[in-house]
Amino acid sequence: MKLSIILVGEDSLALASLKQQLEKEPSVAVDSKIYGYNEAFDALKSRNGPIVAVIDINLDPERAFNVAEQVKLRLTNVRLVMTSPTGAPDTILRAMRSGAEEFLPQPFNWSEVLKSFEAIRKKVDVVHGTKSVERGHIVAVSSNKGGVGSTTAATNLAACLVAQNKSVCLVDLVLQFGSVTSFLNIDASYTILDLVKNLKRIDPLFLDGSLVKHASGIRVLAEPFYAEDARRITPADIDEILDVLAQSFDFVVVDTPKEFDDMLALVLDKANLVLFITEMDVPSLKSAHRALELFERMGIYEKKIRLILNRYVKSKLMTLESVEKALGVKVFWTLPNNYPVAIAAVNQGLSIQECDARSDIAKSYQGLTDAVVNTFMFSGSSRAEAGEDRKSGFLGRLLPPVRGLNK
Repeated sequence: MKLSIILVGEDSLALASLKQQLEKEPSVAVDSKIYGYNEAFDALKSRNGPIVAVIDINLDPERAFNVAEQVKLRLTNVRLVMTSPTGAPDTILRAMRSGAEEFLPQPFNWSEVLKSFEAIRKKVDVVHGTKSVERGHIVAVSSNKGGVGSTTAATNLAACLVAQNKSVCLVDLVLQFGSVTSFLNIDASYTILDLVKNLKRIDPLFLDGSLVKHASGIRVLAEPFYAEDARRITPADIDEILDVLAQSFDFVVVDTPKEFDDMLALVLDKANLVLFITEMDVPSLKSAHRALELFERMGIYEKKIRLILNRYVKSKLMTLESVEKALGVKVFWTLPNNYPVAIAAVNQGLSIQECDARSDIAKSYQGLTDAVVNTFMFSGSSRAEAGEDRKSGFLGRLLPPVRGLNK
């Protein structure tokens, strides 16, 4: 299959020359039009399948970088190449941070141009493969508030999936202060940074050597050794790594960062399912309400968000119904408050199932895992329903009327 290419620039003689050369190359299919910055995103958005966008940053670098960042964040099928007559290190560095996989200096060296496109073609073949290759499911476990148990949920979901004979990779994207390896009491020889440094040579053998194996069978892609190395990892890197992992595992479970940024936006958009973890107290629920509204504005809220209440304790003061009304979404699952078993599992580097399979929390995680698997088996299931009253105030929707306390 030919590699599809779209050229983006303003009055670019360099791109016009490149287009003439590409039209002679039988292995590529270049679009007949060179798109301006304003129309590039819509042109790329309308295309299906893998495509390469070559962006000339010469005339207006800021606009070019903005286009690149928008494309890389929102169009996961597009591979970016940037070009400029300025081959200064800071220009190349910014291009890479904007998501470019290759940088082509001008004037073009045709043999180097072909090598760059061939490198991209190989990565496309690895990620997309043939249509008969089935991709695994990406499940993001997310929370916008620390301490509500999202890492516990991610590690134990992964363990339960492995127990169902699923191949699972658990990815720690809390890049500065991740704790998945601590929760599972494992030491990583390699981290996500090693994959980032070797994106062009990832193969099954290299990938296998970069992941640490827990006794339960979970494969873990660990956070960087040093917190300051987190800034060396871009959303474009994560995009490619998740694609590779989805080709290699039945499930990719991602423990996501708490702060909303480009990295989190990409993961939430790329995930097939998002388990949003919160607790049943007013501060946590108020924070969850703001996050869910943000997800709705992003266009992902109705499609794949599933609300999980952790450390759930039945209460007459605050019921599940009042929580659902306050947040405008149905509760997908509740996890019981069993601190002794949960902390014992963490302290021993075990999953909750391994620590105490007969406990209520172990059984609940098994039920959650079944529900997640069934979600993918029956993908036509109904979407979360929105609450009817979204304007009466958060606390008013959350707590029952005062007269209810006197009954």
